[in-house]
Amino acid sequence: MKIYISAFHTPIIMPSLLSPKKMPSIEGIRIPMNFYVVLKEPVLLAGMSRPGKDTPWEKIGEAGFSKVVCLSSPEVNYDPYPLKVLFSAELEDLYHGYDPEDPEREERLIRQATAIIRSKMDEGEGIVVHCMGGIGRTGTVLGCVLRDLGFSAGEVLDYLDEINMHRGFGGWPETEWQGEMVRKY
Repeated sequence: MKIYISAFHTPIIMPSLLSPKKMPSIEGIRIPMNFYVVLKEPVLLAGMSRPGKDTPWEKIGEAGFSKVVCLSSPEVNYDPYPLKVLFSAELEDLYHGYDPEDPEREERLIRQATAIIRSKMDEGEGIVVHCMGGIGRTGTVLGCVLRDLGFSAGEVLDYLDEINMHRGFGGWPETEWQGEMVRKY
């Protein structure tokens, strides 16, 4: 945890971003390759690749997660029980490196997902966010949530890049647009 002093000279305790070695293990899941926990406090927040038929939802629930956010489809075609779907939308996959075809729509959906996630986090709910690979769209939304929690843009961008390099991907962001979205949040 980092401690900052506010303008009113009161301490503000910032949560710590988790390194892969500090991420809790969940039976049946490859951490951080398929599932990565970015925060334990104030509540659990994680990203993951698209769930498969053998995703151990019960174990994820036992670990403290209760809600799922899907960014790759307007409707989920899996049952995450005992978790519940909190939000589902089809954001554009930008793995090809180009800007979104409709940047205003993408930004609106990212802001909507972020606001919904934050409201449930404030209620103490642990959230899992996914797209397909758990990189671009997931990283953008997680990055915006982290910015909303008070992390600096540089800290968030460096963290997401490091996590995705550790996962064996080419880093983060997949596009400059995603990085800009987190910077301006």
